[in-house]
Amino acid sequence: MIAHKLFAPAGTPGAVRRDAILQRILGRNSPRVVLLQAPAGHGKTTLLQQAWSACDAQGMRCGWLTFDEADNDITRFAAHMQALVDTVASREDAEVMPTQARGRTQHADWLTTQLVAIGRPVALFLDEFQTLSNRPVLSFFRNLFESVPAEVRIFVGTRTLPRVGLSRLEVNNRAMVIRPADLCFSRDEVARFFQDVSDLGMRPEETAAIHDRTEGWPAAVQLYRLSLAQPSVRESLRDIADFRPRPLADYLADNVLQLQTPAVQQFLLQSSLLTRLSAPLCNAVLERDDAQRMLQTLESAGLFLRSLDAEGYWFKYHTLFSSFLADQLQEQDPEAARRIHERAARWFHDHGLHEEAIHHALASGDADFGARILDSWTTLLIAEGNLMTVERWSERIPAAQLRANPDLVVKIVWALTFLRRHRKLAPLLAMIEDIPATERARMQTHPAVVLSMAAVVRDDIQEAADIVATMDVRDSEVEGFHAFELGAAANLEGYLAMTRGEFESAREILSLARAHSDRGDATFSWGYSVGTAAMNMLLQGQTQDAIGMFRQCLDEPRVQVDDSFASAAIVACYVHALYEVDDIDTALDQFRRYHDVIADAALLDYLALAYFSAARIHDSRGDGKRATTVLEEAETLGHASRWPRLLRLVGWERVRRALAADEVDHARRIAAAIQAEPAPLPTGWLPFAEDTAGEAIGRIRLGLREANPEAAMRLISTEQSAATAQGRTRRQIKLHILEAIGHRRLDNTNAAHRSLRRALNLAAPAGLVRTFLEEGPAVIDLLRSDLAILTSSAGVEGAEGPVQQFVVRILATAGVVDADVVRTPAGDPHRPLEPLTERESEILQLLANGASNKDIARHVFVSENTVKFHLKNIYSKLGVNSRVQAISAARHMQLL
Repeated sequence: MIAHKLFAPAGTPGAVRRDAILQRILGRNSPRVVLLQAPAGHGKTTLLQQAWSACDAQGMRCGWLTFDEADNDITRFAAHMQALVDTVASREDAEVMPTQARGRTQHADWLTTQLVAIGRPVALFLDEFQTLSNRPVLSFFRNLFESVPAEVRIFVGTRTLPRVGLSRLEVNNRAMVIRPADLCFSRDEVARFFQDVSDLGMRPEETAAIHDRTEGWPAAVQLYRLSLAQPSVRESLRDIADFRPRPLADYLADNVLQLQTPAVQQFLLQSSLLTRLSAPLCNAVLERDDAQRMLQTLESAGLFLRSLDAEGYWFKYHTLFSSFLADQLQEQDPEAARRIHERAARWFHDHGLHEEAIHHALASGDADFGARILDSWTTLLIAEGNLMTVERWSERIPAAQLRANPDLVVKIVWALTFLRRHRKLAPLLAMIEDIPATERARMQTHPAVVLSMAAVVRDDIQEAADIVATMDVRDSEVEGFHAFELGAAANLEGYLAMTRGEFESAREILSLARAHSDRGDATFSWGYSVGTAAMNMLLQGQTQDAIGMFRQCLDEPRVQVDDSFASAAIVACYVHALYEVDDIDTALDQFRRYHDVIADAALLDYLALAYFSAARIHDSRGDGKRATTVLEEAETLGHASRWPRLLRLVGWERVRRALAADEVDHARRIAAAIQAEPAPLPTGWLPFAEDTAGEAIGRIRLGLREANPEAAMRLISTEQSAATAQGRTRRQIKLHILEAIGHRRLDNTNAAHRSLRRALNLAAPAGLVRTFLEEGPAVIDLLRSDLAILTSSAGVEGAEGPVQQFVVRILATAGVVDADVVRTPAGDPHRPLEPLTERESEILQLLANGASNKDIARHVFVSENTVKFHLKNIYSKLGVNSRVQAISAARHMQLL
């Protein structure tokens, strides 16, 4: 985290106060979000500073954050956003902020929760917004701008308009955009700008000419004021009418430079190459001892230099001025420019400032030094999940330096693998494979681990298994990057054990993976450990245990501050688990909330579970068009990520949908177009996304609709034997359901009910409602007749209890029976299915007191969407589906 990014710049001496614009953006009826959009030199930062001063004078709590390209990495972005809130909040505020919200800045809800909890009006100032391009980051701001609380104002400086839904916000008067024409000085403002320079004696016609020549561009007007002491510039007011603003700025900057003493000119030219300036840096790099005095002189003279912190330690030139100066030095003395970059690289490296060190090393032409710096830095970046930073800088390292540094290549491949950058990966993977065995023995990294992970990312499960079989991941003494590598390898072993149906082995190895990730302080590999471990439970029918693990992990601080790789696997599986137990509102809310994260960061099986669950939820609500859109997006991601298996899974999901709609011929055509798997996995291997989907299940569904479904029934028998032998409980349930449908088609009514009852006995404790409903009307008819049998058999052993209640619950969800008779939870009726959290208990009490969602949101300082999220969790834990039922059940359980 860089502290000076949180510093609001001091007021510029002689700056014109932009009263007209300030009145527009600070007025009582102005929107809560204001964007100042214009190219460099239009005074955006100066205007933001003036708005800051006005808000501060009104007693508002003000916070400033200047973004840069590195903030596209989620971890760094989250840290800076949390730091922004911390600068606004006092120590007393921090103590009363909801603890559940602390640190969870990746969700707009959690950020607004913290801001509202301050209890005072807040103004946030966000500069250089155009540097943000990461989709999850922009999605965060899209959500934030949509729901800015009444007590909060947000002011944004940006060179380009961000893709955050501004058109809709403007139409709804939620946002205002101040554009370049608005930011340009009027003639009166230009005149006022020169009033303080009494020794120039500017005449009205001259200030009018300056306005016309510059078109009111603030940077050019400032350059005029600095250069008018030179008579030739004043004379030129009549002669440069053909200049456009940017060439005019270069012309004026040259004149400003020529007005300075030789010593100042030299300092300006040489220091312009530095990304930021401090006295110790300038003294070391420029080989002088008066840098502090020189910097302060330049700042007070208004020479486009501003302080970046309250102590006056760091400074920065205006982009327009520094680029002009740097071009001048490069043209005049390229060797001097190279030496400055070289010394700056050494200074930044010695002070642990990696980003600037790499920039200057590469600018000096020392790519070898740049590669060594990046190698050291990536050890931290990879473990923390700052993968886009690794990608960004790796692209600037020449191939020769990469070949000379195989450890760096391995680390870059880690980043590109999880970013799914297949085109960029290919030459780097070839480099790793070409490393001689003697050199591998000396390496600090383990190439085999990243090669196995690259195989998983391109969905070559067999190759991944062959590589990981050569590793020993049980070294409990490792630390740092090697611990991270072993954690990832153990994750892969756990995934492969699940694929083979070895669930106890998977549980044990995934526990080891979490321990490795903890030792390596690696958040995103830890996320895959947790998500996969919970999925391991789900495959065995331990649904509530899995959901409990998901919820617990999503409350972990390491996930709260890193909303990308750590949460992608967890949330993707969580969405699927919620769908299975019919908590579809929460499932869809989670899918929408984490959509970009899942799309960008989740591996194939995890992504498939989330997308198919979302599509099925839309179908269950009668929104087939949106379901189709979700599947089309999954298909697009399959093509982009080069995942043929995902394309096949999407195809079989389309077959299921067609059959559910009784479009059998259409289903046959879809199935015929699905490409065969080129290299089938060994017998008994089943990736978890195919546990209740994929080819075998798809062909069974299709076969049951043929005139003679016997072949499908034989396939069910074969698959059921394998599923039972491996303990694949969910798959057994699905196969029993399909077997029941098959017996019904063959008029074997008793056999149909026996198969259905086996499915119900396995599914009732887990609450797997949707696995029945997604098979369509045929299973509904079976359940209705089975409920009649259960009801008429009252008193017969096994006829009453959880199974009967579960059948009623399924039919109620399908709208077949009255929901009010349903929701007695399986198990102990006097306890919730899972303990309520402290926040959920608070919301439940407010619910019992008759509070609306809006009232609850105001009371606990969250948005209404967050209240809905908590209510769905409460309903799920109590085994109910409405407010009335929740209050009744809670009283029955003595929770109120």
